[in-house]
Amino acid sequence: MRKKQRVNEVFLLSLLFLFCLWWWVTRVPLIDPLFLPSPEQVWLAAIDLFVHQQFLFDIGISVFRVFSAFLLAFVFAVPLALFMTEFAFVKRLLEPYIDFIRYLPVPALIPLTILFFGLGEESKIALLFIGTFFQLILLIIDDIYTIPTRYFDLSFSLGFSPMRVRLLKLRAILPELYNNSRITLGWAWTYLVIAELVAAQAGIGHVIKEAQRFSNTEKVYVAIVTLGVIGLVIDQVFKRLYPVFFPYKKYD
Repeated sequence: MRKKQRVNEVFLLSLLFLFCLWWWVTRVPLIDPLFLPSPEQVWLAAIDLFVHQQFLFDIGISVFRVFSAFLLAFVFAVPLALFMTEFAFVKRLLEPYIDFIRYLPVPALIPLTILFFGLGEESKIALLFIGTFFQLILLIIDDIYTIPTRYFDLSFSLGFSPMRVRLLKLRAILPELYNNSRITLGWAWTYLVIAELVAAQAGIGHVIKEAQRFSNTEKVYVAIVTLGVIGLVIDQVFKRLYPVFFPYKKYD
């Protein structure tokens, strides 16, 4: 507990130092306000976005897109990973395609997603799905392969059905699956701005694009900080819930 308090104190002190440095650099000024607006400018931009420009709605849209894509990736990745670890033919067939697609840069797929899904929500969710699914499925496969073989020997000797064996696999990797979901969700957020550059009329990425278009750098900073805060909050929620869901596992 004391160690955690010490870490929090160090973080808060570093945050205060960075804020003072930011204020001093913009006060002198050493950098053109176009590149680094002052804290006062960013604060006023934040008030304008949240009060007058429905920025909360943009945040809600972005959260919907990220979680929709992540849930789709999770729903498809878990059963497919189970089948790939059970059937060598399926693994040999699909693994090269998965390895190929996961190395493709997501922005390069924007024209194809527009072509196949149009300019609506489907294309944005599809881009986020591509950025997360092919990473998540490989992580799940690796976790399944770490299960001790004696568990399978015991299940076969007890006459468990294939479905029950699959459920036991999922139960064995639940803590790792939880952590990998947390990591993959973070990746989805990193692709959000790219996805929202595609004819978006709302969303945090749309706000960044419009602010850049009119050289409102302070609004760009507000949107970027908002993305970071949302990601940090989600990550901390995952970490806090880990000992609740898995009290038998140690988590630092």
